[in-house]
Amino acid sequence: MKKFNLIYCFFCLLLTTNLYVLASDVTEQRKLKNKIHNFSSKNIDTDMSTKWSLAGLYLEKYDDNYTFIKNPKLKMFNTNLITNISSETAIDPTGEMSEIYLKSNVSVNRKNSSNGNVIKLYTSYAIFYLSKDLIETDQDVTIITSDSTTTGNGLSADLDIGLITILSDAERTVREGDQLQKIKGNQMIYNTKTDEWIVKNKPASNLKKSIKNKVTTTFNLN
Repeated sequence: MKKFNLIYCFFCLLLTTNLYVLASDVTEQRKLKNKIHNFSSKNIDTDMSTKWSLAGLYLEKYDDNYTFIKNPKLKMFNTNLITNISSETAIDPTGEMSEIYLKSNVSVNRKNSSNGNVIKLYTSYAIFYLSKDLIETDQDVTIITSDSTTTGNGLSADLDIGLITILSDAERTVREGDQLQKIKGNQMIYNTKTDEWIVKNKPASNLKKSIKNKVTTTFNLN
């Protein structure tokens, strides 16, 4: 028994040492270059119009341009559309704002100033591709419009063309006066430009699998 305990203790010490070395290697590979508190920035195009603005509690930039943002608040401007995106944390892996990884209490609020329509979207993890105006996640989502609340699992929201797709297990509750109507489907597509919903019996399995692989790898989810 004593021999077993000695071997077990040696194994634990070896494992702990290896983990410490691994953590040290990661730290040495990426070093903090700059930290800015209560920051704000804007992206302005050639016509001097603001494309987006970003603010947060603080921003950490590393020597490889990896950027960490605490309490990010991103505002996108596109003709009559204003989109506010927030989360508890965000990561910009390249520092070029081409795509950002949003984590915990992700909120998307899009308002159309021409007709007053507002769309609210909530999830836990999401990847936002700024160049494509595309948001993707494999997590549970909730979408709120003026007359309905829709839930489901997995999302691909192409905000540029105005198509929001719930990938599976979709359920929509519609308010008509004092009445509530529930609509279920394996997939639902919402056209924000026509305010129409399409219900499909077949889930978007291939797209969901592709998004799941990216989300799982990005956020180290099991």
